Amino acid sequence: MAKHRIRRFPAVVLATVGLLAAGHIGATLAYTGPDTAVKASLQPALDRYFLGPLDQGWNLFAPGPYSQDEYMLVRACVSEFDVCAGGSDAGAEFTEWRNITAEEQEAVAYNVFADRETRQSKVVHGRFWSVASDLSDDQRAMAEANHIDGDPVFGVDLYSAEASQVYPAGQLNTLRTYQRLEDAAVGLATLVMQQEYGDSVTLVEVRMLREPVPDFDQRHDPPEEQTQYWRTIGWRPAMEFDDEVTAAWT
Repeated sequence: MAKHRIRRFPAVVLATVGLLAAGHIGATLAYTGPDTAVKASLQPALDRYFLGPLDQGWNLFAPGPYSQDEYMLVRACVSEFDVCAGGSDAGAEFTEWRNITAEEQEAVAYNVFADRETRQSKVVHGRFWSVASDLSDDQRAMAEANHIDGDPVFGVDLYSAEASQVYPAGQLNTLRTYQRLEDAAVGLATLVMQQEYGDSVTLVEVRMLREPVPDFDQRHDPPEEQTQYWRTIGWRPAMEFDDEVTAAWT
């Protein structure tokens, strides 16, 4: 009887591995396949699977491996809107800058299974930086300015017919992508600051930082002053979220 069970063991292992492989292949096909009702119902589970322990950044590899540290910093105004609009002269109260990327890194130190859910600022930073770098100098100045009254960042509703007359198609697509990623950054900043200050958060400001890693031949004698590159999102109204989103975040 013992020998018979031993012979069964390789078959059980082979069947288990086969089922796992088939499940992974099926999940891959569903994740990369076209949008369907079935895929929509499976999307939350697929995201947890593929954006969890399997997540990776291709810029880890040659020919352009990562060579900089990236951080997302946020702060908020926690006074009434009219007071915040008047700034310090009106008695507005501003929080200190919070480096939420550094906070995330500290929270997942030595955790080999950390996924995108634990590195949200890093994901937002990486996507935002590339499209922000595609803006012209004038457009970047618009983005860095304060827009607290609901006025469009780039002077026009980017999805209106007027926008098509103001901006060429390629440039308009870049601006729409930027606006979507700016909204993501402002939304993340709002949720982070509301965790500490609650509903008193009225406005938020976001800064993205890149610090190049010292060259290999300078690793033992790095420069005393680190070069820093910034991308700024000026003051924006704190985003509003329903109770379900807030509960999921907290």
